Amino acid sequence: MDAVRQGLSGLAAYRAVEGIGGEPKEFMKMAMDAARAFLLQAEAAIVAGDRPAKAKAPNSAAKVVEFMLGLSGTDHGALSDCLATVYQFILTAILRGNARDHAEAVAAGRLAVEQLAALWRKVFPDAIVWESSAPASP
Repeated sequence: MDAVRQGLSGLAAYRAVEGIGGEPKEFMKMAMDAARAFLLQAEAAIVAGDRPAKAKAPNSAAKVVEFMLGLSGTDHGALSDCLATVYQFILTAILRGNARDHAEAVAAGRLAVEQLAALWRKVFPDAIVWESSAPASP
């Protein structure tokens, strides 16, 4: 997500990438896939005690979730407010997991992403189906 790397967030990030011809639903699929992948990396890094990876993966996941949070505020209403609450929960889980090396907190954030993505796949069924690849608990 080049917009995230450029330091753009929210609506500015969305507008930076919307010009490449993708549909908003496709960007959300990519964002959910990316957030899930980064959270899986964070869980694995915490379990393995890999400090550099543990520092990088949650940071990347948080940037993606912040992008998603910014999108939820573009069209005010009950749905946007509910999505914002979910994204804030995920960000809190990321911060807690990163600060305390707490893989279970990161897993809770990942589970929220996966549940949201499952709903998204029902609305937009061409989304990628994930395999069960959660790291084993210690």
